[in-house]
Amino acid sequence: MEVSGEQWRFFEELLAYLREELEARKDPEGVEQRIRMFASLAGEAGRDQVLRDKRLAEEGFVYLFEKGERRLSHIDELTPLDVPAVLAEMEKTAAVSGEYMESDGVVYTIEYGERKITTPDPGDPSAPLRARWRELKDGWRSME
Repeated sequence: MEVSGEQWRFFEELLAYLREELEARKDPEGVEQRIRMFASLAGEAGRDQVLRDKRLAEEGFVYLFEKGERRLSHIDELTPLDVPAVLAEMEKTAAVSGEYMESDGVVYTIEYGERKITTPDPGDPSAPLRARWRELKDGWRSME
């Protein structure tokens, strides 16, 4: 497996982003906010998903998507070969979110079924990584 300097830098940026995401997923205030939001949208199932996600974050697990399936991997076990699966999960999450959310840059509105929530727009912290990935992904295929 040959990893170029640019690919290695991207991998390190991705790891830094994922570590920040893990911290956000287990932040008590953020967890409570997500519980309220997802419980109001999806009831007990939404609440349970937030709590499961928090537990997985506390254990250091990140999400990957490959071959049509979502899977988990411990952040310390990720390698540059996992980058396409990590970015596939990020792209899938952004696409699904786009189906339920609208943003004007200041607030976003989430609609699920008959329920609707409006909240301040936090922006998309994954957008710069996903944009950079679109430039680099063809070079990643040569590593497989």
